[in-house]
Amino acid sequence: MKLREISWALAVALLFCVTATYAQDQKQDSQQPDPNGPIQPINSGLGGAYGQKPAPAARGVSSAFDSQPYDPSQVTPDPNTLAGAEFFSVGSLEHSHNIFDPSISLSQLGETINVANGQSNLTAVSLLGGSLNFNRTWSRYHLTTIYDGGETFDIGQNNAGVGSSHYPFHNLIFTQEADWARWHVLLRDDFMAAPGAAFTGTGMGGPGLVAQFSSMVGVALNNLAQTFLPAETIETGNAMRYRNAVLGQAEYSLSRRSAFTFSGSYGLLHFSDAGYVSSRMMDAQAGYDYILDPMNSVAILASYGKIDYTGAGVPTSDSTTDYMAALAYGRKVTGRLAFQVAAGPQEIHSTGAVGGFQHLLWSVNSALTYDRRRSGVSFSYLRGLTAGSGVFLGATSNTFAGSAHYQFTRFWTGTVNGGYALNNSLVPAGTASTNFDNWFVGANLGRVIGPHIGLNFNYGLQRQNTSGVCPVTSCGISGFQQTFGMTVNWHLRPAG
Repeated sequence: MKLREISWALAVALLFCVTATYAQDQKQDSQQPDPNGPIQPINSGLGGAYGQKPAPAARGVSSAFDSQPYDPSQVTPDPNTLAGAEFFSVGSLEHSHNIFDPSISLSQLGETINVANGQSNLTAVSLLGGSLNFNRTWSRYHLTTIYDGGETFDIGQNNAGVGSSHYPFHNLIFTQEADWARWHVLLRDDFMAAPGAAFTGTGMGGPGLVAQFSSMVGVALNNLAQTFLPAETIETGNAMRYRNAVLGQAEYSLSRRSAFTFSGSYGLLHFSDAGYVSSRMMDAQAGYDYILDPMNSVAILASYGKIDYTGAGVPTSDSTTDYMAALAYGRKVTGRLAFQVAAGPQEIHSTGAVGGFQHLLWSVNSALTYDRRRSGVSFSYLRGLTAGSGVFLGATSNTFAGSAHYQFTRFWTGTVNGGYALNNSLVPAGTASTNFDNWFVGANLGRVIGPHIGLNFNYGLQRQNTSGVCPVTSCGISGFQQTFGMTVNWHLRPAG
């Protein structure tokens, strides 16, 4: 069976499994407290109330379709630690709701791409997709499943410069959390399949449409620290790639102010087409957190990582290892502000066909989220070693991403997003490296036209530049690329 059919089978099986679970739990849900009443913290102490996941605090089902302003007083505190794999968040309403919200969407887009002689072509792109937001909380356990995906149909010339084609895309995040006395345990799996880089949403409708999908499922789809998730910040040609990262994390509260956290992950980036660099990465991280006061905390952490490369004529001996130590600071105001920054030296060792060499650089992981009743912003900046995004045998990367949203009226919501990534190939000192800089901006305007239906208009612009020759089969299209269009969404669960 082809990988494409396997990925679709997984998506369908997931939907049926979650539907069955939802139906089985209806009787139990009827005995739960009123979800519209005041929300209490999940539990006291550091283990369960000090560290959770950086989704912007959701409003009901989805900020894009919620008719009521965001209320910070109803947010469950974020329990993430500075030494954990997931970024801080302002908290979440969805941790206190049992939610089953599938949706169907139909998008019609126009896309302009550069061709020979500086000319550009306009082509039509149709997307048929869906999403699922599933939350289930019981006793000391919390299960979350976030999915969006579908099929893209290019009519005319696509990114590979060939005739009409169609291809699937999938993005699935599964998390299971548990609290046992002083222990807080997290299991998480991130899966993505798409014909383009996840950073800009190529093959998934472009930057504007990706912003809409993230809003619909009520969670930022990329909220893991850079060291735990294979990077895709360099554009390639239209080539199907499969990315997966499995994470396990355990946090032990030594006291109400201090905790020890250990995280381990295994990730891969696999290209189904020849001529690109596939990679496998393993990472382990441990750290100690200390709460200075109810809003401020500090931490010390250390990590080890190893990346192996295959494909594109890569010898099996090619690999990189890195060691990192960092100091971190974080500040949380539940329902309002989440900020963290960690910085420290990172030592990189590379082995392979070009011989062994090493580098020393400063690694930085930082993120900021700020929410108000009708608006919010989020930013992140990451610097350090990455696997090279399918183009390089390792790279030193600087990645910036940001977004902002505003609810104009009860029915209209606007979102803007953008990002910039600079990747330099990992080479011995004194050797010229190849670099790619890639940036994008997107905008989305949403309108609720009924309790179950929403209409969105979006626009995206992106461009990638390079200082050298592309080392793989294709590094995408040079020059500007634009996408624009509209989407109709139907949700099972009404807004509000």
